[in-house]
Amino acid sequence: MPARQDVILGGGLAGLSAAYHLQLAGQSDWQVYEREQLPGGLARTVEVDGYRFDYGPHILFTIDKEMEELIRDLLGDNFHAQERRAYIYHEAHDLYTQFPFQGHLYGLPIPIVRDCLVGLVKAVEAQARGEFEPGNYEEWMRGFFGDGIADHLMIPYAKKIWTVEPSTMDFSWIGRRVPTPDVERIVRGALTDEVGQVGATSHFWYTKHGGIEPLPTALAARIENIHLEKTAIRIELPEKNVVFADGDIVAFENLVYTLPLPFIVKIATHVPPEVERACQGLRYQGIHCVNLGIDREAISDKHWIYFYEDQFPFHRLSLPANFSPDTVPAGKSSIATEVAFSDVRPLDLNSAVDKTIAGLKAAKLITDDDQIDLVHTEEIHPAYIIYDLDHAKNVAIIRDWLRDNGILTAGRFGEWQYFNMDHSMRSGKQAAEALLAGR
Repeated sequence: MPARQDVILGGGLAGLSAAYHLQLAGQSDWQVYEREQLPGGLARTVEVDGYRFDYGPHILFTIDKEMEELIRDLLGDNFHAQERRAYIYHEAHDLYTQFPFQGHLYGLPIPIVRDCLVGLVKAVEAQARGEFEPGNYEEWMRGFFGDGIADHLMIPYAKKIWTVEPSTMDFSWIGRRVPTPDVERIVRGALTDEVGQVGATSHFWYTKHGGIEPLPTALAARIENIHLEKTAIRIELPEKNVVFADGDIVAFENLVYTLPLPFIVKIATHVPPEVERACQGLRYQGIHCVNLGIDREAISDKHWIYFYEDQFPFHRLSLPANFSPDTVPAGKSSIATEVAFSDVRPLDLNSAVDKTIAGLKAAKLITDDDQIDLVHTEEIHPAYIIYDLDHAKNVAIIRDWLRDNGILTAGRFGEWQYFNMDHSMRSGKQAAEALLAGR
């Protein structure tokens, strides 16, 4: 068996970033192993009959200047910055309002606007009295924005995307994901539609051509020691060996694990009972992507749209041609929808496409006269981490045990956090830094 090296399991953005930063530091005794034929993880794009769809719609944005510099350098001339056109559809009122809901109440029926503003005032008063001590995500929404904003959209949408009751969720993940404009901004957004964008995605980046895949492709092109089509089937502990499906055995000194954290129990040996229980306690949902190619151009000027009402199976859809015209053939459009599912909300594959098409017609995005050129589906599972109330405790138990065995974690799934692409790249760099510091 060759001498021990550092091993990176998973060639997604986190694993690639870890390798890239080790390489920048002049290190060479590491190897990346990826089970797929191409690197990139979920930051991949599939092309079908001239249509390009990401593995779940992707956009790029960051407040991390170092990662921004790296992303811009990787994409070069293939980098395109644009202003967000994101909306929420209200079927009950047959209208769209801008995203985020709380920042753009203008145009909604007066009783709804009144409920939202009155609830906001009560929440602000409660905060001033020191009564804002939320214990879960629902309490955070009600305590921060008030009952009106919470009941009219935020709670219904949370149930739809997360598939569980928000009262069973922690709220530590929120960060920049739930835009929190100030009270004055909310009031102005209720009285007029002449207010600016708010939130981290108010301006975002995408490629001019190729979908999202050019980003990991460019990063992988700079990296040595990548081994593709290598599926890890066992991590032998405490021996510190990785066994692959093709029979290869690789001894490691340190390992960067970017695969789904709860799955470690399936491949690692000698897992303590408390770690097994923690793995079983980690929750997640999947996304069933129903992608359509439409024989009509410019079916909408929007980038993406949120849906919170029960009659729509999807919680969000994107219009890829508005990200980049390169994603559709000339004279065509496409729609990428996302349907959340989990152990508490199983996916009905037999009806998913029909319900999606019916929902698109109900939202008046397509008509009975439209010709659907293409139906393409992808299942991403896991897709998003569900932050239940035991999330932090369970993750800490697992990662502490892994660290004691020379295994670091990185990326959305390795750290089991709600990471964007820039977060995953930063996480990979931090893993590389930890390896270097250990030496």
